[in-house]
Amino acid sequence: MSELYLPVDISFDGFPEPILLLQGGVVCYRNPAAEAQLPGLVCGGPAPEPLIGLPENGSALLCWGEAQWQAACWPWEGRTLVRLTHCTEAEILPNHRIPVLTQKLRGPLASLRSAEELLEELLTPEQRSDGDRYLARANKAQLRLLRMIRSLELASLAPGEEPYDFHPETLDLKGLLHEAYRQTVDLAEAAGCSLRLQEIPGNFFVRCDDELMLTQIYHLVSNAIRASGPAGGEILLRLERTRQSALVSVEDNGPGLTPLELTQLFDPTQGGDTLRTVGAGLGLGITVCRRIAQLHGGSVLFTNRKTQGVRATISIPLCLPSGALELRTARWADSSNGFPLVLRELSDVLPERCFLPEDV
Repeated sequence: MSELYLPVDISFDGFPEPILLLQGGVVCYRNPAAEAQLPGLVCGGPAPEPLIGLPENGSALLCWGEAQWQAACWPWEGRTLVRLTHCTEAEILPNHRIPVLTQKLRGPLASLRSAEELLEELLTPEQRSDGDRYLARANKAQLRLLRMIRSLELASLAPGEEPYDFHPETLDLKGLLHEAYRQTVDLAEAAGCSLRLQEIPGNFFVRCDDELMLTQIYHLVSNAIRASGPAGGEILLRLERTRQSALVSVEDNGPGLTPLELTQLFDPTQGGDTLRTVGAGLGLGITVCRRIAQLHGGSVLFTNRKTQGVRATISIPLCLPSGALELRTARWADSSNGFPLVLRELSDVLPERCFLPEDV
């Protein structure tokens, strides 16, 4: 489709899937299918922000509103032609008892954590070396279980349902991203990867739940560490803005995704087995990121980079201040039984030495 000569309306007016022609962030053409399925788009109006900057002759998977789309792009006489294919989401975790079960699991894990703390006090200096090694293994196992519990809680949310602890506040996303970088840079190095932070000047005021936003960022960093391999991985944490949104991107230098893997990312019944090491977890990380983005009125976009690796981008609406703006301190909610949130979310990819009692 790199050489097309027919007028765009003749070519695609009868096409059953949404077709858009974009130029400079503006919709130049939409076919009747796009008009019917995406009524907010108008010719001459702004293109949806998740579609701006898509790679030419490439594809991407994006969570946009309540739906998810496979986007394919081609150059067309200096403009970009986009075909959107609606991805049917498999029903996942509809059981209404899952939140009850996950809460019941937290109790025994909290008791186990208390028992560990008592054992630490009983160890003699001679026992400390071996004891710390075993406690680190136990700590990692607990955190992996807590990560699975939290993933189950978020992935089982019905459309429009909010978690019991969802408390969005007006925050500067830049400060939150700096905290995420500070917490992860040394841990990424321990896992064999280098992590860099790149940002543009200015403030990024958003309405968000700090714990959930950090959970989402840590999920993507964990995926990037896994994708980059055991050594030599390079991960870039980037903060940018568009007209109305803040963009947080996590880029890796791994092998990237095949077109099939890209289409399966949001399907936990497929992506969980295809993209993860067996036994590494539940395969719900991408589903969790999508749920969190939807809670904040944002979107998630996954695309292969031009060189190598994958770029995952979280888009969240900017909160434009009018008059006095009250900024609240992040609450740092505890859903990890006293463990650091970052260790919970990176527990699948970090070595056991990161979970020693003095570090935890």
